[in-house]
Amino acid sequence: MHRALFVGTLLGAALLNAGCQESTNPAVSTFTPRPTYENREPEGLTSRLNGFTVDPEAYFINLASCAPVPEQCQLPPLYAEFSPLLQRALVRNAPITLQDTQPDPATGQPPAPDVMTPSVSEANGIWTRDKVPTRRGAPFLVLSLGGQATLANNAVMPLPPPMLTLQPVPEGNYVPTVTVRPVVPAHSACVGLEALQMSDKGILEAVAKYLTAEGTPTTVQDLLNPARFGGVTVFWLYRPGFPVFRVPAANTSVVATVKDVSSGVDVPSGRVLNIEWAPPGALPPPLAPFQSTRGFFIPPGPPAPISSLGLAAVLHPPLMGPPPMVTFTAKDLTTSDPEGRPWVFQAAVALPVVPGVVSFAGLQLANKTPSTTPSIPPPSTCLPGQ
Repeated sequence: MHRALFVGTLLGAALLNAGCQESTNPAVSTFTPRPTYENREPEGLTSRLNGFTVDPEAYFINLASCAPVPEQCQLPPLYAEFSPLLQRALVRNAPITLQDTQPDPATGQPPAPDVMTPSVSEANGIWTRDKVPTRRGAPFLVLSLGGQATLANNAVMPLPPPMLTLQPVPEGNYVPTVTVRPVVPAHSACVGLEALQMSDKGILEAVAKYLTAEGTPTTVQDLLNPARFGGVTVFWLYRPGFPVFRVPAANTSVVATVKDVSSGVDVPSGRVLNIEWAPPGALPPPLAPFQSTRGFFIPPGPPAPISSLGLAAVLHPPLMGPPPMVTFTAKDLTTSDPEGRPWVFQAAVALPVVPGVVSFAGLQLANKTPSTTPSIPPPSTCLPGQ
């Protein structure tokens, strides 16, 4: 506020002086001060970050399993605290920290995250990170460290007919996961931040089984080995709609490209594997070896161009130098004016390759025709540009 008053006073003086000048004498006045920026904001401000931990695979399994086939679940697909779909997908005792993307002036590389004093999610999945430096510019990313985190689905949950009783989702170990959602702590409080958790019994296990069937023995831990892979980026694309809806965007995928240094042309980057799901044990014998404990699988044969779930894993090759910046674009082969398809990303997605962790991007797609309704999120969302 002090800065605004300071600049406003200078602007008022300039306008007052311009109104007092005679039109016949355009000489430059010596009274008008030259506006200069003066930072009068106090130093050392901090922000409080708050959010929830969730297992996106468990959320989807709850959604897919709450009604008999071919019926749809009558529970709204909301990321809301009152929804059983989310309540049973929350993760407890998850160690949460932040990955700073602002390079260190001395090394040119982002600093290492604080893994010694992480925040820990509570029994209701809520986590809090105090005293994060308030700033604009380079964002932070939420980093889940795995550890002794546990899923909250420790009991069956009856639902009103015709919905089925929700059974526990198979549990596993959580691996280090970066949530692809920039957080710019320019506000005193940043709320509603997701800390997404990737299990070794779901999507990643399906990828490892597929690579093994191809002839390259692979485990989930191998996917996190920088000598084997430069990292894994998982995209789960959701239909356009209300921001807290989580409905898979059927028949979509992503394209990964990187700028070729010599030609300046975008070339394919990494390997995109499109992933499907079926209830565990429901696949015919030829496909059973490809299915993970939680039901995810990659069909053998020629790679599918899209996923019926909008679910894709991008495998990056081992780094041979500085981490490249990979650009991801949405891939929708469906054209439908009533649905606003082909769907697109609301903004370009460019991510660095990060070895040793899984980067998870749960993104809502946008209609092909941009909306004319302005979207003004509150400052507490701490998005870039606010």
